[in-house]
Amino acid sequence: MLIPDLLTDILQTMRLEHTILCRCQLKAPWGIRFPADDGEATFHVVTKGQCWLQVEGHKEPLLLATGDFVMFPHGQEHILSDTISSPITDFVDTAIMRPNHGYNQISFGGDGMEIELLAGCFTVRADRRNPLLSSLPKLIHIRSDRGQFIPWLETTLRYITAELAISQLGFQTVIARLVDVLFIQAVRAYVDRISDDRRNWLRALTDPEIAIALSLMQRSPEKSWTVAELAERIPMSRSAFSAKFTELVGQPPMQYLTTWRMIKATELLRESRLGLKDISSKVGYESEVSFSKAFKRWSGVAPSLYRQDYMRNLGVI
Repeated sequence: MLIPDLLTDILQTMRLEHTILCRCQLKAPWGIRFPADDGEATFHVVTKGQCWLQVEGHKEPLLLATGDFVMFPHGQEHILSDTISSPITDFVDTAIMRPNHGYNQISFGGDGMEIELLAGCFTVRADRRNPLLSSLPKLIHIRSDRGQFIPWLETTLRYITAELAISQLGFQTVIARLVDVLFIQAVRAYVDRISDDRRNWLRALTDPEIAIALSLMQRSPEKSWTVAELAERIPMSRSAFSAKFTELVGQPPMQYLTTWRMIKATELLRESRLGLKDISSKVGYESEVSFSKAFKRWSGVAPSLYRQDYMRNLGVI
């Protein structure tokens, strides 16, 4: 059983930004290539008809039908088309109309069978070593229920469609939050389908014993945790706990603790005005010097420079 809010702890260290939606009306023959973008996640929902999906690194194309949802958390290059042999056009070369500032619209292809898609993309503002991001596959495919939308997807799409139709004040913010919901729901659905033998941080969240240890470290990174203390709190033997944690999470407990402390530190550097001394204390370091050395080993830059670069990229300085 999932320990409450463990996933929320990680989600709070991330931010989804610059959401763009596109309603696509496509008639055969058609094919669109969506380019790779490591900093941007992409998703598609088939709202009418069916199409083929070809993904770099996947040998066989996938047939998508009404109600199917696919997401590329790491911005993998992919192609959507009505048939495998249809001519391919780069997405940037399709004729995009903008009914308003909230979304784009594409009418593309020939005069054959029609398909409708809702496509979207968003920037994931988080370090790539974030345990959630690094645990997600290149492709998440949520199949429809025998041609019917899965309830959570249908409900969210209904709200998105309503917001796009009315375009009232603040609707862009509402759309962005609804895409946040889609992302979280897709992660939930993926967790439910992870096989028991898969070594994965998300799989570890569902393990009753290891989830306790993760919760202790994530909720209190300032504490001087040891393997022996974590094992005692579960309870398990020290050796059994260390072996199981490493097997499921993919790194030893103390290495994960360091990773989590650095993830929290990056969040505080980005989102707060706390000084380095206060941040050091909040993530378990007794001095600013020891924290700065650990952060530079982990990120490659000093924490003060990391903050400056982030603010500069935002246009704040």
